[in-house]
Amino acid sequence: MFSPPRAAEIRRHACRRFAASVAAVAALAFVLTAAYPRAAAAQTLNAGSPDLVISQVYTRGGEPGAAYQHDYVELFNRGRAPVNIGSWALHITQNSGQSPTTIYIRLPTFSYVVEPGRYVLVKLAGGEHGAPLPAPYLDVNLSFIPFPIGLTRSGTVGLLTADGNFAGCPDPGTEGVVDYVGYGPGSACFEGPGGAAPEPTLTQSLAREAGGCSDNDSSKLDFRLGAAAPRNSSTPAAPCAAPEPTSFFEFASAEFEVFEDGERAQVTVTREGDVSAPASVDYATTGGTASERSDYTTAAGRLRFAPGERQKRFDVLLTNDVTQEPTETIGLLLSKPAGAANGARDRATVVLYDNDNGSETTNPSDGSQFFVRQHYFDFLGRDADESGLFFWWGGIDSCGADTGCREVKRIDTSAAFFLSIEFQTTGFLVHRLYRAALPASGARPRSLPRYAEFARDTQEVGRGVVVGDDDWRRRLEANIALYLEDFTSRAEFALAYPATLTASEYVYRLDAEAGSVLTQAERDALIAGLQTQAETRATVLLKVAEHPEFQRREFNRAFVLMQYFGYLRRAPNDAPDADFSGYDFWLSKLNSFGGDYRRAEMVKAFLSSDEYRARFLAPPP
Repeated sequence: MFSPPRAAEIRRHACRRFAASVAAVAALAFVLTAAYPRAAAAQTLNAGSPDLVISQVYTRGGEPGAAYQHDYVELFNRGRAPVNIGSWALHITQNSGQSPTTIYIRLPTFSYVVEPGRYVLVKLAGGEHGAPLPAPYLDVNLSFIPFPIGLTRSGTVGLLTADGNFAGCPDPGTEGVVDYVGYGPGSACFEGPGGAAPEPTLTQSLAREAGGCSDNDSSKLDFRLGAAAPRNSSTPAAPCAAPEPTSFFEFASAEFEVFEDGERAQVTVTREGDVSAPASVDYATTGGTASERSDYTTAAGRLRFAPGERQKRFDVLLTNDVTQEPTETIGLLLSKPAGAANGARDRATVVLYDNDNGSETTNPSDGSQFFVRQHYFDFLGRDADESGLFFWWGGIDSCGADTGCREVKRIDTSAAFFLSIEFQTTGFLVHRLYRAALPASGARPRSLPRYAEFARDTQEVGRGVVVGDDDWRRRLEANIALYLEDFTSRAEFALAYPATLTASEYVYRLDAEAGSVLTQAERDALIAGLQTQAETRATVLLKVAEHPEFQRREFNRAFVLMQYFGYLRRAPNDAPDADFSGYDFWLSKLNSFGGDYRRAEMVKAFLSSDEYRARFLAPPP
């Protein structure tokens, strides 16, 4: 079908037409057109390194006016250790025709080692026009392959480990997905904020910044258009300039075992080596067989090690439901180390043993102590302090057997967690920062925080804060300062507010995103503060988010959002919902009653919902 060779544009069209009928291509072996790189023992290599990245993508090979005869994908080892990519794979999504086509290509099954600072060139489909690719390269277009495998002008290219699976649009850190880039205007799957990378041209490829060293987990930020210039294993090494690490983060154990009635799993992270300087590392619960709705509370944040510190802990809060279940697991991940590097044990598992015999018929959420403790988990992201637990628990039980009184007390107690000073200065602040700063997009509907990032950020702001404790205000202010420094340095914020903006442009753009809540005098004062360095971008953002008018506008929106985040542990448009119709219904009702949650019956409805109650006692089959 594809020989003798045809004109490039006809051949590439035939490739797209043929590939559109193919769901997947598995186990295709690459061969080298020159000597293989040296082999090494697999156990000496970083077999799942996140430091191997896609460094260049070219999609117009062989067309009239093309720089090169073939499409290509270039890989780069930006890390410090050799990586064996034997049996790894490429995931290619071709956006052509009515629906995208997915192709899966297995890399060599033999040992194939990429040294630090070295490139690997993968040759794909092409045509008659342009220069030949420089050898050596890995060639997918072999004589026994029934059709040429190439790239369309818009699509996605992913790099997977041997057991990796590319499902949906994976989050950074997804096990088995080493890297991916979405490009072109039709790409719906791309890494990070800001959208897809630009579409390559006849003479330009997508190239990762800094020779391949840049990695912001963002297709838009990491890639730029530039003259196509493929590099291969013969290209001189270009190691990234990061210094050799002298300390490493690891979980203290590969497994942390606990029974579900143990209230929490205490997880220890160690730092080995030279600990004379400060360092930090992010942690998160991720994956496993346990459910973050019914078995545990999402745990995520950053551990900050002071000079000399070698060990820190974080808790994974456990929900003692009464559904009989097999032994379950909770995945743990360390990521984004700063001032140190991750060691070999950057993943671990909480093993969760069940304590139920299957005979329970009463929902534990009907019990006052369980009900109150779970609210601390769901709304404040921490365990209950003893005085607060007994205060709210006692208030409900003071009704005795009066069911009407108990229902009112439970509703008011539940609402009090949203209305509390602690939540208003942590979770509600996080809500306002997202709403004030980040534009609405397909990936961020209505500028609302996503559930996972809301849980993570709220725990960061509230870390160690118990309102009423000595020095809680100072601890809260310190947490907010660190959080704002992180928030304003994130890729999504940098895309919305480039560093090139003047003080005036920054303040006006931020105020416009917040709905123009500032007076002219307030805008002028913030601009002057930035110009004299009395203010920073972070402090200006905080002042906008804390503006009384902005808080008033966002109060009911946040109240309704927390019905979903707090009670249901999901976003309003997540399954079983498909859109914001439920959220809009409750917001309209709450607004119509002037924010009176009792008359709106909003809290009552969520507490009595099947979805909420099923978190703690699964309905009979």
